Amino acid sequence: MMQLGFALLTIGSVRAKSAKSVALKNIMDAAFGGVGYFFFGWAFAYGDKLDADGNSINNAFIGTNNFAMSTTEESKYNTFLFQYVFAISTATIVSGAVAERVKFIAYALYAFFLTAWVYPVLTHWVWTTSGWASPTRLASLGPLFIGSGVYDTVGSGAVHMMGGVAGLAGAWVAGPRRGRFDANGKPVTMPGHNAVLYMSGVLLLWFGFYGFNPGTMGQLIAADGTSFSGVVARCAISTTMGGCFGGTVGIIVQLIYSKLCHGQAIWDLTAAGNCALTGMIVITSGCATLEPWAAALGGVVGGLIVLPSSLFVSHVLKIDDPVDAFVVHGIGGAAGVIWYALMAHKEFVTELYGAAPDGGQRHWGWWQGDYPNVLGANVIWCLVIFGWTFAMMAPFFYVLKLCGLLRISPEEEELGADISKHGGSAYPGMENMYNEHEASVKNGSTFAKMGNGHTDSHADKISSLEAELTALTNRVNKMSPA
Repeated sequence: MMQLGFALLTIGSVRAKSAKSVALKNIMDAAFGGVGYFFFGWAFAYGDKLDADGNSINNAFIGTNNFAMSTTEESKYNTFLFQYVFAISTATIVSGAVAERVKFIAYALYAFFLTAWVYPVLTHWVWTTSGWASPTRLASLGPLFIGSGVYDTVGSGAVHMMGGVAGLAGAWVAGPRRGRFDANGKPVTMPGHNAVLYMSGVLLLWFGFYGFNPGTMGQLIAADGTSFSGVVARCAISTTMGGCFGGTVGIIVQLIYSKLCHGQAIWDLTAAGNCALTGMIVITSGCATLEPWAAALGGVVGGLIVLPSSLFVSHVLKIDDPVDAFVVHGIGGAAGVIWYALMAHKEFVTELYGAAPDGGQRHWGWWQGDYPNVLGANVIWCLVIFGWTFAMMAPFFYVLKLCGLLRISPEEEELGADISKHGGSAYPGMENMYNEHEASVKNGSTFAKMGNGHTDSHADKISSLEAELTALTNRVNKMSPA
């Protein structure tokens, strides 16, 4: 369901001439990613060799067993399936960041590389009983990192931040779409072609988060027979509060910004959607250990960081990210890792993880009264995620670029990947209508300017809108059968 959400959100955010390209690549993220995770990723992530007593043999860096699920017990199949979906979610985040200008073969190769190597190694470090950063590391393998281990239970860092950073690397190496920046380096608006598809993608992702976050708990009844349903319910409430408060704060921030900078207050759909998703990402890692009010505040954080981060990426870094993948997932994911370290409730941490390996109390959130052990571990974890992911993915994309496998040609990009690479438009028979609309946007028509508050009067706006709608109606009528 989240894969469909990612697809619709990205399709709605790009131009009509790239819709089929994005749809195909979202399918192949799942397919190629599954091949990579099956052959290598599962082993590198969870393929610990065991001693005679069934305990993990110390390998803090990487798993070395169980390639192609060769010795996986059927009781672990559900874990494989769940982790495979996490892996392809990471790959799909990247596809939005590099949409509209990257070759299909580049998607296939990076999806395989990401799910076979980059993502699995990172998850081994934090989600196994032998990983160097794991809070559940076996006592026989040594002490926990900074006395607590890294708290990234559901993956604000390991999934979202990693995917966002990989997308940043891809967008940086690939370069912007043609026309995204003017001769002076100023960003030029390139609006998506279908707001309804974008909205549908946001809501499907929101729904999918109830599998992503509560589903990570993996149980309603604990191994000792006690109820674990309260933890699962807490994850669901945290997810809901993150989305609600993120979307609400985000649309208000955008409203104020549009009024101050453009003179016209706009209730912006993209701000509402992106900020709702960012709010949920901020609470993702710690969803099981946050009180409802703390999850709500996490949503507020998500709603506040999107606009300034987006402006920084486009105006300062000059990076073209059509869906703000690095902002929503990369920066939102990092904020989630830090929020967990600040706000984790003492009793909830014990309920989730149990006692510390030495039998004592585990560390919890710094702002909840503990020492800053978890904060120190999680800040380092964010730096590790950025360093590992960028160091792996930027050279990978650069090699593709040197080999001529990364970008489509300028002529193909101008025509659109759907027609030049995928056998035709996603909207057969409607190409002219979309092309005329895109041309009107490029030429600065009144219709395109209305959302930016640049028209001289309401009468001019209404008159221009009527003319645009009349022309659109005539074009549709010409397309209809007699």
